[in-house]
Amino acid sequence: MKGVIRAACAILLLTMSGAAQSAERIAAIVNKEVILASDVDEQTREAAVRMRMDPADTVQIGRLRKEVLNQLVEKQVLLAEANKQGITITEADVKQAVDREIDGLKQRIGSEKDYQAALAKENTTEAELRKRYESGVREQLLISRLVGREVQSKTTVSDAEVKAYYEAHRDSIGRRPEELRLSHILVAFEPDPAQIRRAQVRADSLRAVVVKGQPFERVAAQHSDDPSARNGGDLGTFGRGDMVAEFETVAFALKPMEISQPVRTRFGYHIIQVLQHHAKTDTTEERIHARHIMVQAKASTVDEERARRRALALRDSVTAGADFAEVARKYSADTATRDSGGVLGQIPVPALPQNLRETLSGLRVGEVSVPFKREAGYHIFKLLGRVPETDYKYDDIKDDLKDVVLNRKLEENYRRWYDRVKKTVNVEIRS
Repeated sequence: MKGVIRAACAILLLTMSGAAQSAERIAAIVNKEVILASDVDEQTREAAVRMRMDPADTVQIGRLRKEVLNQLVEKQVLLAEANKQGITITEADVKQAVDREIDGLKQRIGSEKDYQAALAKENTTEAELRKRYESGVREQLLISRLVGREVQSKTTVSDAEVKAYYEAHRDSIGRRPEELRLSHILVAFEPDPAQIRRAQVRADSLRAVVVKGQPFERVAAQHSDDPSARNGGDLGTFGRGDMVAEFETVAFALKPMEISQPVRTRFGYHIIQVLQHHAKTDTTEERIHARHIMVQAKASTVDEERARRRALALRDSVTAGADFAEVARKYSADTATRDSGGVLGQIPVPALPQNLRETLSGLRVGEVSVPFKREAGYHIFKLLGRVPETDYKYDDIKDDLKDVVLNRKLEENYRRWYDRVKKTVNVEIRS
């Protein structure tokens, strides 16, 4: 194995050496834009590593290099067409897109500390990194705007086309899995009052530190009890219904960069800061980009045992005749389902957690499960009904099929349009 690795490394080094010697060779020219062979070689090596190709497989590497070259030519053709049509991108659009790239990079790296360490290792700064991103981001936005104008805005799918696709592919679409209509009662692990007070005091203290000027992401990385701490507390972008109600109510009411008072949920206390607020549009729902610092009021084994006994008592009352929905409204800690009597809706069996799937599938309609211990507490489930496995009906999946047909049509229309555009551009392939 070590010999194979050494051989592979040697081949890679030879490839890199060959690229260095031919750094000024020209691979292609699109109008007056030159594509260097060294750029093609570098991107081919990077793609080969990502795809875990064998560097010794010269046939496969050769095919990959041809694909990379074609992609670089295609990019220059599209940029030439965008320039011809006078398409422009504002600096504000570029900045917003670069911000998203930097945010994504930080999330992939982990914590703010690790991000700064990575910059130091590369002997660069965030300002320099942003500058390097700008050119590529601007090109992406130009191409996106061009294709949106010339292809996407002109491509539609009729109901007849979707129906025809369904009829032609119905045998390969598969079957709708069995679904269970479930409701539940959550008995949360509730820490004792003294623990809750300590958590609140700690949350108040951390908020004061942030308000006085400490960077939010640094305080989150050092003190938050949530896994998002490694990303400086960043939760990404989310819409209404994605978070627990208490958290969401406060988060959506905040102004950008405003810091909330500690908000209590069943997970603990949260200090929330909204980074961006995206208003609802014709095609997208209202969404926010937020981060938080969470102080967990940790439940002890005594608290967990108390929750178990309470869950057993509630199950006993239901099996003795108490109305499940009323018990859920009165006692369930799940604020998202409590008002509806604990109704979770229809859940496909494959989507159920592995350790619950067999037991819940085996319930009779109307039967109540034993309490199940999960991360947040004990859950008591009731099977309201079941929908057996069946073939998909057209109306059930027509929206999904419309997306499939639209994507296929977009690809076909794009290829036809691109071939026409390419004929108007001088393309010379040299290697």
